[in-house]
Amino acid sequence: MPIPLSLKPKHKYDLIRVGSQNDGGYLIEKNSILVCDFLLSFGVSTDWNFEKEFIGYNYIDFKAFDGSIDELFWINWEKKAFSKFFKLSFKELFKYYKVKYSFYKFFNKNNFESSYIGNKINYLPISKIIKNLKSHNIFLKIDIEGSEYDILEDLIKFQSRIIGLAVEFHNCTEMINKITEFIERLNLELVHIHGNNYDRVSKDNIPETLEITFARLPKPIDQNPEIPHYLDKPNKHNKNDIKLNFGS
Repeated sequence: MPIPLSLKPKHKYDLIRVGSQNDGGYLIEKNSILVCDFLLSFGVSTDWNFEKEFIGYNYIDFKAFDGSIDELFWINWEKKAFSKFFKLSFKELFKYYKVKYSFYKFFNKNNFESSYIGNKINYLPISKIIKNLKSHNIFLKIDIEGSEYDILEDLIKFQSRIIGLAVEFHNCTEMINKITEFIERLNLELVHIHGNNYDRVSKDNIPETLEITFARLPKPIDQNPEIPHYLDKPNKHNKNDIKLNFGS
């Protein structure tokens, strides 16, 4: 069972790479960035190159959410870094200070919130976030380790206000029908798909993790989609990228 054909882009689009050269980078339809008026980012971990580059293309307001990044996160990392420091290993301590400095230089209380996104208890519902925004051309980047399936209905509900969308889908072998159903109901065009090579490919030839981007009314530049795209990079740099096989 190859990847369903509905997950293959219908055309070739004008894409640019935003974010890291490997894991954390996404191929985005260029016009989605240029006409976007607000960026919502769900899941940043310790890499916010996507957010920095995105607002570099279009200087707009943005807000990021990640419940794993809180004061305890920094305390635990500092303890780990110093334990290695006392063993005469300085790399971890240097990385800790570098990342923490970069985080607080880029984020503040207005553009970052330490909250998990979803509909579970103590999670922040996406509906509450979008209802508080006046923007109608919102771009969303979503990498929330499986909780993306909890918010698909909300994305459908608010799709008229979404100009572009980049989602990392996890557990794709098990959830492939839910992904295809979501795409069928979404009034945005699928413009790119890429397999994350940090995870395995199932015996059905479906990558366990797929990065899929969408755009509202993108303009095709060619009738034949480019898969893989020349801007694609393996998430894990020292491992071959995944070749995608689609159904007929």
